[in-house]
Amino acid sequence: MIKLEIFLLIMLLILFALEIAAIFLPVLPDSVFFWAAVILYRIIKTDVSYSPYFWTGAVLITVIIFLADYLANAYFIKKQGGSNRTIAAAVIGMVVGTIFLGPLGFIIGPFLLIFIAEYWQSRNKKNSFKLALSSIFA
Repeated sequence: MIKLEIFLLIMLLILFALEIAAIFLPVLPDSVFFWAAVILYRIIKTDVSYSPYFWTGAVLITVIIFLADYLANAYFIKKQGGSNRTIAAAVIGMVVGTIFLGPLGFIIGPFLLIFIAEYWQSRNKKNSFKLALSSIFA
């Protein structure tokens, strides 16, 4: 039992480290690692309960981070010549990708939907791929 607890604590530290790295690396999804770490900590320490202030703050910060990601994505897509339809595809890709693919979907979803939306509009693979890449590095 002690080995499992040590393993889970190491995983917890890795998740928090990934969360800190995600702040500086736009390729990593921001708050996914934080929520995974919070849930894992709650599983490890069953006697700990989070206050309503923690939950309110954590959800509020998550929403703010999601909006900041959206605005950064929209800015870089517009800067690369994307349309409003492309920005909508990015948002849908973020939400749907995260639901179906977890943290990796936060990257793959927007990339795929932006590429499909732009290619559908312009039939230009090179430009569509460039716009899709701008969503990853925003």
